[in-house]
Amino acid sequence: MKRSTWLAISGATVLIAALLVMWRIAATPAPPEEQVVRNRLEEIRQAIEGRDLNTLMDAISSDFDAFGYSPERLRIELASAFRRGIRPHVRYTAPVINIIGKEATVNMRVEAWWEEQGLVSRHEPTDIQVKLRKEPARKWLVFPAEKWRVIDVEGISVNGLE
Repeated sequence: MKRSTWLAISGATVLIAALLVMWRIAATPAPPEEQVVRNRLEEIRQAIEGRDLNTLMDAISSDFDAFGYSPERLRIELASAFRRGIRPHVRYTAPVINIIGKEATVNMRVEAWWEEQGLVSRHEPTDIQVKLRKEPARKWLVFPAEKWRVIDVEGISVNGLE
């Protein structure tokens, strides 16, 4: 078989495979928005416990403004805490999610504590309200998508955290 024929067959095979993958992705039904928000909250919890600053900051909107923290200041504070060796833990009750358009309000009871130098800080469970907004993002660095990002958190006091 000639080299050009082999290249044409290989190219056609790759093109057909790519089309099948794209068709399969397009045919997959999108999960309900409420489930997407629940998944996002779980990603945030895992990022906090895993001390994954990049994933955590990906969940924060550039318009974030809670307890006087901008996204930049929040990044600095979290990086400093993670560098000091703080091991945070978060537990929350089933969230009550209210979605209106591209904004969501989540009410839940949260308990957070952390370990630092062998000491455990414990806080009473607190009712909080998290506000999220669906913002433009990229999937696999190429495809346009939308992600739920945190724009505000109410019910948390940062006294004693600094």
